[in-house]
Amino acid sequence: MNIGRIMAGGIVAAIIYFIGDGVVHGALLKQHWGTILGAINVDAERALKTPAIFGVYDLIKGFAAVWIYAAIRPRFGPGAGTASIAGLIVWLLAIPAPLIGLLPMKFFPAGFVGLWAACAIVPSIVGAVIGAWLYKEQ
Repeated sequence: MNIGRIMAGGIVAAIIYFIGDGVVHGALLKQHWGTILGAINVDAERALKTPAIFGVYDLIKGFAAVWIYAAIRPRFGPGAGTASIAGLIVWLLAIPAPLIGLLPMKFFPAGFVGLWAACAIVPSIVGAVIGAWLYKEQ
């Protein structure tokens, strides 16, 4: 594994994830967030403008996507298809799995969880594909 390329690709993937999350949460789901956070007296505009926390989260997802790509590449071969699999794995572990775990607490409505997961799949795959494009074996 080429750790330097994983880091470089992970940073690029994280940038894509950060932009994608901004579009998903700041535009597509903005009204939903306003309703959900308003119900618990949290200012949605203020809550969604914490870039440092979201940046760290997206950096972790970016590194994970490219690391998974590097790990599965010998079995599945290099390319966008393998990177898409890595993006799907990151999406599954970072978005629907934890959100499904929160459903019994009724913090998020099930419809919102489904919408969030559906909206997040595209940036997850795109970020992984672009980040993996930078990965080369040593």
